[in-house]
Amino acid sequence: MCKRPINIDAENRYVVKIEVAQAIEDSQAVDDNTTDDIDHLEEIQDLLQQIDEHDGLLLDDGVARSLKCDLCEECCKRFLKNPLGLKPSKQLNFSNN
Repeated sequence: MCKRPINIDAENRYVVKIEVAQAIEDSQAVDDNTTDDIDHLEEIQDLLQQIDEHDGLLLDDGVARSLKCDLCEECCKRFLKNPLGLKPSKQLNFSNN
């Protein structure tokens, strides 16, 4: 965030990892009592097929991303206070009337 070099021998360095991906929901809810009747290999095959179908779309649209950043101690404190970098909303001060 401050873009200064971090001396890893003299100061702490913090790593932030962020992963953004499209949520792919499972269309069938699994009941704990019926798990013996499920063909798990078929389910895995179906999930892999869904991933293959969505994979090109996700990468082309830029939806699936992984980011890794190194932060100094001060930047880490600022990041933890506001991880999404949102601008603070204006606080209205009302009297206690």
